[in-house]
Amino acid sequence: MSLITLWLESLLTPCPRYLRRMGFLREQLAIEDRYQRNRASWEPHLTRSRAAILAAADSCTLHRTALILGGGLINDIPLAELAERFQQVVLADILHLPRNRRKAEAVAPNITCLDFDCTGAVEKLYQAGNTLADEPAITLFRHASPTLPPALASGCDLTVSVNLASQLGYLPAKWLAKGRPRDDDFSLHLRRAAALCHLEWLQALPGERLLIGDRALVVRGLDESEVEREVLLGEGDLESPCDSWVWKFAPAPEWDKRHHLELEVGAYVLGRRPFRSPEDIK
Repeated sequence: MSLITLWLESLLTPCPRYLRRMGFLREQLAIEDRYQRNRASWEPHLTRSRAAILAAADSCTLHRTALILGGGLINDIPLAELAERFQQVVLADILHLPRNRRKAEAVAPNITCLDFDCTGAVEKLYQAGNTLADEPAITLFRHASPTLPPALASGCDLTVSVNLASQLGYLPAKWLAKGRPRDDDFSLHLRRAAALCHLEWLQALPGERLLIGDRALVVRGLDESEVEREVLLGEGDLESPCDSWVWKFAPAPEWDKRHHLELEVGAYVLGRRPFRSPEDIK
């Protein structure tokens, strides 16, 4: 997609001002564009994500509503199959590109798109401003409580968080870094706080709950040697995954001419055992 096309779509896409200013619209457009450039390397990850979602759907005893969190990009979601299994499928994301909204809702009449901030903190953060100090910003995400519409809060038989948890704090941290100097580990701490709070929130929802998310970001050289590793969620934060794989997110030269960027992804069926508290962010 050309830069002019991306610019025009950005200009014409309805989007709240605070989300536009914080980079959420630009990021969705960039991910869509990256997907088009790296279809072959992404397809194994997308296939495994769709399979994990269908396995969770098949384990449901009731099939009223399936709620897909992070569903705005739709490439990793088996839409037609979910629409056949459930009375209603809701794709929830902080914003939906019009083309993706049209594509999703054209699959079946029981698919709808819901604008929903899965952190419950983004607009509050914007109102506080990007000069907010490190600890208050982290605390905001540590104690955030998103509120679903009542019908969804009580009636979901399947809730899936799709490739979302590690990303919830990414753009807020990036936006905050523009407002004042930050500690070196600020971004990691804020992203971890947002991810752990998301896990705790999912735990409280009814029905079957599936988390698909990356546990670690890995930078590899062209010889496949590991150059750098960042772990956001460790073994103590999650139970063992029911499936795991590597997402070749940005093979060279997409991100860097001399390095590949990979994500280690797991699919987790959430039990009733509490996760590590969001208070523990270090």
